[in-house]
Amino acid sequence: MKYMKYLCLLCFLSVLFVACNDDDEEKNPLLNMGNQSRPTWTIREGLYNEDDMDMTMSIQVTLQDELKAYASDDDLMCATIDGEIRALTSLQRTGGEIYFPLIIAGSSGSSKVTLNYYCSQLKRIYTIVDWMSFIPNIKPTNDGKPYVVEFITK
Repeated sequence: MKYMKYLCLLCFLSVLFVACNDDDEEKNPLLNMGNQSRPTWTIREGLYNEDDMDMTMSIQVTLQDELKAYASDDDLMCATIDGEIRALTSLQRTGGEIYFPLIIAGSSGSSKVTLNYYCSQLKRIYTIVDWMSFIPNIKPTNDGKPYVVEFITK
């Protein structure tokens, strides 16, 4: 009988812990299945050879942890400047890490880069408008690792 109190208390605390833990882990609605088809993004032919596109910004980006679980080989990412696609790539893998290598065409007068990411498993396009300025001399990685892009804010 003496141990019955402790057993009941332990059961109560276990149920309370599980119930509280479930509330904290509500799924973000942006991780629900969407209905968008795979986009047919394309880069204008000759873009990298045009006189007014005399610079490039080479950068590697990866997904935040919430989206990494849904990444697949059918995913796409593009970078736009002023609404024009300036880079397009698919998911790459090296040493178990996923990333998207982007070589963004621009000029000295280019402004902000917008990123668009199509997640095939979720059938959704995620966008970050004005993610970063066009910086031709930027390091392609952040201390040897791809820059983490946060499409879903907490």
